[in-house]
Parts: sequence; C-alpha cells; structure tokens
Amino acid sequence: MKDKPRSSRWLTGAAAGLTTFAIGTDMLHAATPARLNDSARRQLSLGEFSFAHEGVLGTSLDLIVHAAKREIAHECERQVLSEIERLRQILSTRDSASVISRFLMGSPVMAPELQQLLNAYQFWNQPTRGAIDVNMAGVIRLWERAQIAQRLPDAAALARAFRAPLAFNVDALGKGFIVDRAVEVARRFAFSGLLNIGGDLRSWGSYPWPVGIADPRNPAENAPVHGRLVLRDAAVATSGGYARHYTIAGKTYSHVIDPRTLQPVDCRIGATVVAADCLTANALATAACVLGKVEGENLLRRSDATGYLLTDVTEGAVRGGLLASVAGATETPDPQPMAQPGDWPQDFQVSVNLQIKAQSQGRSKRPYVAVWVQDANEKYICTVAVWGTKDKYIAELSHWWNAAGGDQIYNRYKAISRATRAPGKYTLVWDGRDDFGKTLPQRDYTICVELNRENGHHAMESVALTCRAESKSADRAATAESDASTIEYGPKPK
Repeated sequence: MKDKPRSSRWLTGAAAGLTTFAIGTDMLHAATPARLNDSARRQLSLGEFSFAHEGVLGTSLDLIVHAAKREIAHECERQVLSEIERLRQILSTRDSASVISRFLMGSPVMAPELQQLLNAYQFWNQPTRGAIDVNMAGVIRLWERAQIAQRLPDAAALARAFRAPLAFNVDALGKGFIVDRAVEVARRFAFSGLLNIGGDLRSWGSYPWPVGIADPRNPAENAPVHGRLVLRDAAVATSGGYARHYTIAGKTYSHVIDPRTLQPVDCRIGATVVAADCLTANALATAACVLGKVEGENLLRRSDATGYLLTDVTEGAVRGGLLASVAGATETPDPQPMAQPGDWPQDFQVSVNLQIKAQSQGRSKRPYVAVWVQDANEKYICTVAVWGTKDKYIAELSHWWNAAGGDQIYNRYKAISRATRAPGKYTLVWDGRDDFGKTLPQRDYTICVELNRENGHHAMESVALTCRAESKSADRAATAESDASTIEYGPKPK
C-alpha cells in the first residue's frame, strides 16, 4: 500500500499567504466539523471561493469567501478590490495624486478616512511610548537613499527629517486600516471569509480559520510554522525585519525604523498579535517589534490583544492570551533514521527564490505555480510547492502534473501571518527528502519551476544543482512569467 505523502511537503495557502485548492484531513482540531457551532456548520453547505492577486498595496492579496453562488463571490471580490483601490487613492504617499499627497503639498482637502487614520496615529503614540509616529516620511526616505548610496544616513539629517512639518508616512497602520474597511464591504456579500494582505489577516463570520505564524528564523513560504491559531471573526498581524530590509555596505538593517532613535530595529525580533480588528493588531505588533521583547511584552499585557507571540531568534519566544495554548514551538519535523555516509547533510537545504513578473496594469491575478525536484535522469522525486485557486486548472501545470502524477495536495492552514513582503517575491525550501519523508543521497538534482497565468503565459524552467558537502548556487533564467533569480544549496538559517 502506498504511503501517504507528508502534508508538510506541500505549500499551503497559509504557508505562502496563498490560497490552495484542497483541504486536507489534518487541519487543526478546533476547525473540525464536530467542534463547529450551528452557524459555522452552515458554512460547509456554501461554496468556498478563493481569489489571489499580486501588486495590491505593494504586496500580495488573498481572499477566501463562503457564498451561495459563484456570482456573489465574484462580486464580493470586485467590491473588496474597489474599496482597497479607493482607499489607496486617499492614503498612498507614493501616489502624487492621492489625497494625502495633495494635502501634504498644501491642498485643503481632507478626506474623512485620512483624518481617521491620522487620529489613530495620535491615539497609539502615547501608549506605545512613541513607538508609533506618523512623521516618518523623511526618515524613511533617507534610509532608502542610504541603501542606494551604500552609506549610512547622517544622524543630524535624520533628526531634521523627523522634525519637518507634515512629513507623514501612514504605512505602519495604513494597511491594517484598509483591511478593516475592505472586510466591512465584504460582509455585505459573503456570510464569512478571510482577507489576507501581505500577511495581515482579518476574518469575518463564525467560521474558524486555521492560521499559521511564519518563523522569523526560516520564513520561507513552505517552511514549518512557528505557531498556530484558529481565527474567528478577528484579526492577526505580524511585524518583523526578516521580509524587507535595507542592505548597506554588506550589512542588513530592518525596514522597521524606531521613531525614538530613527534607527532600524533589531532584525532578530518578530511580533504577532491577535486582536478584534486589523488596525489594532497592526499597531501592537509594530510597537512590540520596535520596543523589543521585554517592553513589547509589557505593552501587550496591558493592551486589548487577545493573543500574542513575541520572538527573539537568539532567545526563543514568549506567548500570551489566545496564543498561549495553541501556539506551539516550531513544528517537529518528520522522524529521521540514523544518517548514513553519503546522505543529504541534515542541516542543509535548497532555497528557491521566485520573483513573479509584475504586470503592466499594476494589480494582477497570481499565476498557478509548481516547484518540484527531479534527479539527473529527469525522474520525479518530490514536489516542493504547488498552488492555485481552482483545482480544475491545476492539471494545466502540465509538466508538473505529468511528472508527479497529479497527486493530491494536503493542506494544513488557510493562511500565514507574516511580515509583509514585496509583491510576487517568494522563497521556497527543500530539505533533501522525497514526498514520503525519505532522506536522499548527496548528488546532482534538477529543480523545476512551472508557472501558468490566466490570460497570460505558460512557462517552464529547470536548473541543475549539485547537492553534496559544500554550498552551491545556480542561476535561474527569466521566463515570460518570472524574473531571473537564484537557487541556493547550503546550511539552514539558525
């Protein structure tokens, strides 16, 4: 009898902030039908519809809705995207035509939503001891220029930029604010659902959504999660410096800047917060990341957070509230037999960096993607990741489908809360085991990547990689649907 493949082998909707097309039997126990209330059980009689987009608010968007008809689900998607775009045109400081940009240039126009967001910054500044501040536009601009010049910004220049009048940057709280508003629109169309923009999530309705929390030490899309929870009519947000950062003179600096020092925060700190709404979760996660582990935990204990997970990669994690009972340590890997000479080094992995091409119109539907491994003789070994929103189209990833035999996907989470990453930018890891958990020998392998976009292109690229005792890397050529990138073999991050 054929063994069941490891569920962790497959990229789930959660593991990439993506939506997969099959629900596995090993979901969190709290989400099984036997534990659902009557209202949530009714959800199972509705259809579940998934939508995935890149280039939304500078990151990725996933929307899952429960609706009686496909037409209703598509209208919900359309209205949610319309509301996000409406608010972007008000709140984006990167758009010179936005309301906030024109206001900062002297226009008397002040949209109610902008005033509400500025009020939120004022509200959160005092309880966070200045860790939340709206006047960061000039400071962030100097750090961005520093990366281009490869020279640290001058302290006096940073201080002047911080003191400049109306140097507003609303990125820290703006996404959470928009997520909350978009969910209020979605409620009018769908009984329940889950909206995920760049790793900040908000659910509505009574359905319990299994959610994972990315491990800041190994935040690859398909890596084991650091914690888990069930999200029901609530929000979760994560802040940390592991997804976006500045690189200056060979040193990495977090993109999160402390308004009190005007310096990047410690890249080792990550904070995840569960709260009633996404703006609150976002504010508390950002502030805790800025304040550090001790002060951050003190803030969260005093706050309205229903749960939190604070991680210092050098010292471990602290949990509280809802997450105290359901957020475990990093998931235990499948048991391994004693290593034999010539086996894959246990502390090594392959990292596949994937950059999906941006579309000319900005926002775009995410393509279907499969990543798998073959040996030097083109014999299929395992699937690293595969994702898409409709199972009937998965077979159109024809190279992977033919190689893997169209095996069933096993899903564990519906979403992952993670620090926001750039749109279309994903990292996937392979630990040198096949679909059944067997450790493979050191030898040459072929990493295959296939993309298929609706109304776009079907692209396939494979790269040979030597996986033995030493670190190696290989370049992956650009395709019609992805930019050139690298595939790396070497020690796992610690």
